Amino acid sequence: MALLLLFLLLSAVQHSSADANFIKTTCGHLRFRSDVCVRLLELDQRSYAATTNEELSNIALDIITNNYTKVCNFLRDMASQHHGEPIQDPCDQCVFYYNEAVQKLHDAQALMAKKAYNDASLLVDDAVNAPNSCESVFSGAVIPSPVKQTDAYLLDDSQVTRDLIRLLIS
Repeated sequence: MALLLLFLLLSAVQHSSADANFIKTTCGHLRFRSDVCVRLLELDQRSYAATTNEELSNIALDIITNNYTKVCNFLRDMASQHHGEPIQDPCDQCVFYYNEAVQKLHDAQALMAKKAYNDASLLVDDAVNAPNSCESVFSGAVIPSPVKQTDAYLLDDSQVTRDLIRLLIS
C-alpha cells in the first residue's frame, strides 16, 4: 500500500521557474486546492511544457485516469491473493466502482478531444464517487481499507481535475 501511494505521488522533475509559474498561475484560478493542483500537475513533466489551460486539464485527466487504473489493478490483485478471506468481497466491490470510474474517465478524455468540456467535467465528477464508495464498502465490512490514503488523494486529484476542466467552460 505504501509503495502504491509513493508511486502515485512521487515523480516530479526539475523544472524552470517560468514553467512552474504557468502551473501555479493556472492552479491559482481555482477557488481552493491550488496546492493540490500544483502537486498533481508536477507529477507529469508534460505540465512544464504546457502553454494552455486545456493542455493542463488534459494532463491532469491523464494522470487521474492512470491512477484510477492502478488502484483498480491493485485491488483486483489483492482480491485474488486473498480469495475466500473477508477482504476479498470489499476489494471486488471496489474493483467494480473503479472499473466504472475508469470508463467514465476514458469517456471524459474523448469528450475533451471534442471540446465538450461541460460533459467531460460531469463525467470526472461522477468518477469521484469511486474512492468514496470504496471507502464506504470497507467501512461497512469493518475491515481497514488498504487504499484509504490513496483514495483520499484520488478524491482531491479528481476534484482538482474537474475544476481545471471547468476553467475551460465559457
